[in-house]
Amino acid sequence: MRERTKTDSVYEEIKKLILRGELSSDTPISENYLAQRFGISRTPIREALKRLDMEGFVRIIPNQGVFVRDVSISEVKEIYDLRIALEEFVVKELANTLSEDDLSALEGNLVRQEEALLRNDAFAFHEEDRKFHDYFMKTYGNAMITDFITNLRDRIEGINVNMLKQPGNMELFWSEHRRILEALRRKDGEGATKEMDEHLKGGKERLLRG
Repeated sequence: MRERTKTDSVYEEIKKLILRGELSSDTPISENYLAQRFGISRTPIREALKRLDMEGFVRIIPNQGVFVRDVSISEVKEIYDLRIALEEFVVKELANTLSEDDLSALEGNLVRQEEALLRNDAFAFHEEDRKFHDYFMKTYGNAMITDFITNLRDRIEGINVNMLKQPGNMELFWSEHRRILEALRRKDGEGATKEMDEHLKGGKERLLRG
């Protein structure tokens, strides 16, 4: 296994700043600012930004600088279309195989979602939302699907958090997650698929409405 490098670490930290919306697409990303913030030289910063450019998180524009890449409407549609197809497939496959321990873990996640909702903490809610969906991917056990879905979600992370801040959206997401879990408790594959479909299509529509 490759040893984790300084570039790997700073790549993860810059990516977090992008996903949390702490770096704006309106102004260039300052290598000097990041170097001072992380207490390192500009070389690993530059390498990390090149990697983020290759993955589509930033744009490197010659003679202008590095900018956070905006997500287009067509990309949001495409990302959600892929998520819908894959996550519905996975949840249907898992419907008859989830153990009581699995269901208890998902219930615990919903409790933490509700706690974040009551605090009106969109960031914490979003973390638990990701973990809810991640649980299905990891339990299904297909690493390629898991990595693919993770990358898709990363691309729209920032706008997802902003969408959750809008009144009523956290409550709506929580209730949709609850219905998915209740269908899985009944071992109702068709029902769980239907609930996941409505949940993801609803999320797509809410994002596109802006």
